[in-house]
Amino acid sequence: MSRLYIMLRFYIFLLPACLFVFAYPVIRLSHWYGAGPGLNLYHALLIWAFSVAAMLYSFHGPKMKIRYPVVHWMGISFVFAVLTLLAEGLRLILPLADALVAQGVLVAGALVVLFSILLAHHLSVKRLQIFSRKVSRSYRVAQISDVHIGSRQGGFMRRIVARLNALDADYVVVTGDLIDSSTVDYDALESIKHINAPTFFVIGNHERYVGLPKIIALAERLGMITLRQESAVREQLVFLGIDDADHKDQVAQHLPSIDKDPDKFSILLYHRPLGWESAIEHGIDLMLSGHTHNGQIFPFNLMVKQQYNRITGLYRQGDSHLYVSAGSGTWGPCMRLGSLNEITVFEIKPA
Repeated sequence: MSRLYIMLRFYIFLLPACLFVFAYPVIRLSHWYGAGPGLNLYHALLIWAFSVAAMLYSFHGPKMKIRYPVVHWMGISFVFAVLTLLAEGLRLILPLADALVAQGVLVAGALVVLFSILLAHHLSVKRLQIFSRKVSRSYRVAQISDVHIGSRQGGFMRRIVARLNALDADYVVVTGDLIDSSTVDYDALESIKHINAPTFFVIGNHERYVGLPKIIALAERLGMITLRQESAVREQLVFLGIDDADHKDQVAQHLPSIDKDPDKFSILLYHRPLGWESAIEHGIDLMLSGHTHNGQIFPFNLMVKQQYNRITGLYRQGDSHLYVSAGSGTWGPCMRLGSLNEITVFEIKPA
């Protein structure tokens, strides 16, 4: 799948989506408040054009002072667009005054936005047990994914590191999208050096967007072990890592050529929840992914399900497991609704 095709598909979705997210709630709420035809299609197109321009400008290059207000405006507008759409349906059922509907949307929107911002600052720990005949003692492996430093600040990374160290893991894995901006520097990630366990890292899509030479150099400086189409044996475990790619056959293409030990418990790190079938075929015991954020803000999870069959949680087939993390951070607006930031801890125990 070419990058040009991916970009075209993205913009074909983006342009009408911006009209719904940014212009639709403004037009409808102003109408319900009595603005009449004052805000019409002309104004909607102006709002749409300004919104698209602001997004494209803020997401290209190190423009974080502009990006923060733009992405939060995007998240807040999305909440109000969904609530406005729900209000349209409610008006078809109940004979409510327009001004009352508008006031209800504004109050509900403010409460939902506040709740989603508070939820995005919460960091949960999810614990899972996996039993295997390949280990003679228990191992504790902690996964973080999609931290998105850039959208989030270095202080959030320090909170994650503190929680990881409190978990006393034998190993830590980072399944991509650690950063999402070219402005992220060593200081924002410096706390990673203080993780008190060997840490394995694989490339996500945002690392590719930012630039691989920078993040690979940062990872080495931070003491992480970057796995790129390779494996690393540690005691009775073998960690395998594959770079993220836009095409769905990335795992199937690279996994056969990576060294494996069938007598050791194998953990495959790949950013997207794709390629598990190939992992099963090659005897992988546990595949760890992220990328989906579990939709991050409802009802985006319904859209994500159209692209990925497995968007969050633990899946099992025979002796093989796949876990898809909902993500440890947030991309774009610091908001979550219907999903949680998580650190996942796997207790790998003798069967």
